[in-house]
Amino acid sequence: MSDEGREGDVATIVDAPVAVEHAATPAARVTFRSKFFTPLLVPLGVAATIIFYILNVSRVFLSVGGSAAVVYAAVITVAILAGGSALAAAPKVRSSSLTLIIGGAFLLLLMGGLISIGAASPKAASGPVQCAPIKEHLTIDAGVGGGLDFVPKTPTVKAGCIQITLVEAVGSHTFQFDDATAAGAFEQLTADNKSWAGVLPAGKWAFHCTVDSHAASGMVGALTVTP
Repeated sequence: MSDEGREGDVATIVDAPVAVEHAATPAARVTFRSKFFTPLLVPLGVAATIIFYILNVSRVFLSVGGSAAVVYAAVITVAILAGGSALAAAPKVRSSSLTLIIGGAFLLLLMGGLISIGAASPKAASGPVQCAPIKEHLTIDAGVGGGLDFVPKTPTVKAGCIQITLVEAVGSHTFQFDDATAAGAFEQLTADNKSWAGVLPAGKWAFHCTVDSHAASGMVGALTVTP
């Protein structure tokens, strides 16, 4: 065989692709954690995060109110967008650093919610407070015999902690002091709130029934408080 023929055979052998056998990649092992625990934990964690965020942010909004709440909402929104953009631009952020960033954000959010929880709570209107110990007990009957009247109409008690009890004989009636000082010490007595104890100084305190035109029909009276 000529030298030229041998060189052609060698070139053919060299250029021929060499089949390389690759070892089969073993299939990932299916575990209880990967099949059941993780799919259950992820949505629960997301739901808990959303609830945590809404509760604390809503507290801040309620405590601030007005246009300031809009400003806070804008700041929080911009911070979330900026943080997401920063994390997306730095995909190689170490997991420990990412954990610190997220943990710090949650801590700030929690502190804001805790600080504003008192201001966000609804303000209950202050009212009269019952006194103790009770020194005088007074029972007033309303609507005796179907009439529009109080019995007794002009009772007398001593100054101090006085308990007044309204007894409705017939119909629906109330008991309320005319004067703001007395009304501030006693809640209005009704069928659902029949007794109250308050402090009254010496003097004469007029009272009436607040139902419809009962007072105009004569359902009034006056409590005399002696020293």
